[in-house]
Amino acid sequence: MGTTERYRDFFHGMYTWISGLCDIEKGGALDEIHRYWADDGRIVTFGRVKAAGIEALRKHFQVFPELYEKVEVREPYYTYLESGDRVVIEHDILIRTRSDDHAVIAGAAGREEFRVTSIFSILDGRITEMREVAAVKAGED
Repeated sequence: MGTTERYRDFFHGMYTWISGLCDIEKGGALDEIHRYWADDGRIVTFGRVKAAGIEALRKHFQVFPELYEKVEVREPYYTYLESGDRVVIEHDILIRTRSDDHAVIAGAAGREEFRVTSIFSILDGRITEMREVAAVKAGED
């Protein structure tokens, strides 16, 4: 992998955008999805397609204000590697869920921190695929 970092600011912006989705007052921020994700973009987690296409991605992210009080990707990243239009990022992510009945029913109450490794593919300045290849509770690596 090379040492170039042409996408670092892009990913800082995307993770800031994701954190902002948790703010119930900022419901319109979801419309910025096209800024970061390609129309045919997809999220693959542990080999399973979690969302494919812009509408599925929109549905994936639109539940954030309901379920999460906070989603924060910690910087600096543990690993940040670029090779052409591929980016590998290893980081900690803090997730604090809302304690309302909906979150509790969904099994999502509390605070968790994970170490995540993702591989991103980028085309024309937008993410076409995010493959999450590892996630462990922070401190358990």
